[in-house]
Amino acid sequence: MKKARKSGVDAKATSSARIKKLVRENQELKEWKRRLSLLLDYGKKMSARKELDGLLHLLVDVAQNVLRADRCTVFLLDKKAGELWSRIASGAPAIRVPSHKGIVGETVTHSRVINIHDAYKDARFNPEIDKSTGYQTRNLLSAPMQNNKGETIGAFQVLNKRGGPFTRNDEEILTIFAAQAATAVENAQLYGELRAAAKDTIFRLASAAEYKDMDTRNHLERMSRFCAIISEEIGMPAEWTMSLQLAAPMHDIGKLGVPDAILKKPGKLSDEEWTEMKRHPLYGAEILKGSDNELLRMSQRVALSHHEWWDGSGYPHGLTWEEIPIEGRIVTLADVFDALTSKRCYKPAFDVEESLRIVREGSG
Repeated sequence: MKKARKSGVDAKATSSARIKKLVRENQELKEWKRRLSLLLDYGKKMSARKELDGLLHLLVDVAQNVLRADRCTVFLLDKKAGELWSRIASGAPAIRVPSHKGIVGETVTHSRVINIHDAYKDARFNPEIDKSTGYQTRNLLSAPMQNNKGETIGAFQVLNKRGGPFTRNDEEILTIFAAQAATAVENAQLYGELRAAAKDTIFRLASAAEYKDMDTRNHLERMSRFCAIISEEIGMPAEWTMSLQLAAPMHDIGKLGVPDAILKKPGKLSDEEWTEMKRHPLYGAEILKGSDNELLRMSQRVALSHHEWWDGSGYPHGLTWEEIPIEGRIVTLADVFDALTSKRCYKPAFDVEESLRIVREGSG
């Protein structure tokens, strides 16, 4: 009889253990389903992002949601300063810490994942950051970001998981996010280097044209920035705005085809000379035509249309209204504004208010 009772108790205990195991496994499956659903959703969004900060913000957002973390920070290594700085930090001001101190410092120095269940019981944790930000760190997970050469360039860190400490599965997922962030940073750096090389080449070519016209050779950088400000203000995409900044300095490249005697003439141009001067947009378009590169195609449109006017009184084709490419209209406005605010041999520099008044009066 006692054996039967004991057997019954054992059976109940075994059954209860199995039920608990099934419940736990079911919860784990639900959690993985939630995580995979979020990863698929964010994967589509990430593929559409090109700019670095936008992509890193998205990675921080998905890491917080997937890992149920309160905060997330992407630290980048500044080798010259010997510091780690927060390129992206959710809910926190910018942070700079010595590259060899604290949990994030160890993550970068030793290129390893660090999972701390109780931050203030770990001697490696640096409480000074909490003191400076007013934040209370309970637990944290930190993973190194490595480039294609295997060099550690920063760290991806999440803080304060809701419902308990970070797990081994969390470590694996954060490692994936860290790899994606490292790839994004490296691609952005390479892209930035290419952009810088393109900008340097373009400004040198554009300066060759402006070199013959000494009054305006220094306005290229200002005009390029004015174009970016206008483009951003009217809501053009960031990538388009960056391209316009590079295309704008090419607007007068056609002056290479205009004789020096006309460009450098100190007095008023004759009718014949003015007719020749007005051909420089055509010369510029001819120099830039035939390229498959969108930046050069935009440069061609800018060179050809930057002297067209809204009412059709411009040149070389007398275009009106939306016939004029939007990049041409922006460059025209920036070019005029810079001319008004700059000193020339035939006029003083007008102040900003006066220049804007003249622009508004000429609108339309």
